[in-house]
Amino acid sequence: GEGRPLVYLHGAGTFWWLPIHDLLARRHHVYLPVHPGFGATEGLEEMESIEDVVFHTLDVLDALALECPDVVGLSFGGWVAAELALRHPARVNRLVLVDAAGTRVPGVPKGEFFMAGPAKARELIFHEPTSPLAMSLIPDVPPPERVETILRSREAAARYLWNPHVQYRKLTSRLWRIKAPTLVVWGEGDRLIPLPYGEAYARGIPGAKLV
Repeated sequence: GEGRPLVYLHGAGTFWWLPIHDLLARRHHVYLPVHPGFGATEGLEEMESIEDVVFHTLDVLDALALECPDVVGLSFGGWVAAELALRHPARVNRLVLVDAAGTRVPGVPKGEFFMAGPAKARELIFHEPTSPLAMSLIPDVPPPERVETILRSREAAARYLWNPHVQYRKLTSRLWRIKAPTLVVWGEGDRLIPLPYGEAYARGIPGAKLV
C-alpha cells in the first residue's frame, strides 16, 4: 500500500499476511515483521524476555529506516507494541492495541491456550468457532507443510508467554509512560484475554480510547 508507514506486530498464531492487512494497506504502507522463533525465522535462542523482543523490533525499525511509524499490535504483538511505546516513545507515532496480552488483572482468569486442542483453541479465539476463517486458521488437521512451523511457533509462544506474571505487573504499572495517541480494540466476548484486560490498558494509558 501507499501512505504513512504502519508496522503490524502479529500475535502468537497469525504470523502471515491476512485480509486485515489488505484493508490497512488501502491507506498505509504496511510492514509485517515476524518475531524471532515464529514461522521460518531464526534467533529464538537469543530471546529470553519481552525486552529482547523489543530491542529486536527496534533493530527492525532501524533496518527499514522507519523513524516513527504507526504501530498496530495483536495479542502477543500488542504486548510488544505497548512495551515499545512506553520504553521508546519517540519511535511510535500512533498506537493500536488489539486484544493485547501484557496487562495484569487479579481475579480475572485468562483462557488456557497452550493445552487446548484445535476445537478448544477456536472457541477461545473466535466469536464464530466454526466459521470458514476460524477453520482455515486453526484446522482440526493442519496440512503437512504447516506442521513444522506450527510446532516451532508454539515453542516460541511458550518461551515468551508461559509465565510472564512479573513482566505483566511491571507493564501495567508503567502504562502512564505511553505518550502516543492510543486506540484499544477488544472483543467484548473475548474468551482468551477477557475484556477487563483491555479496560486495564485503557485506564492506564493517558487519553486512550477503548472500542
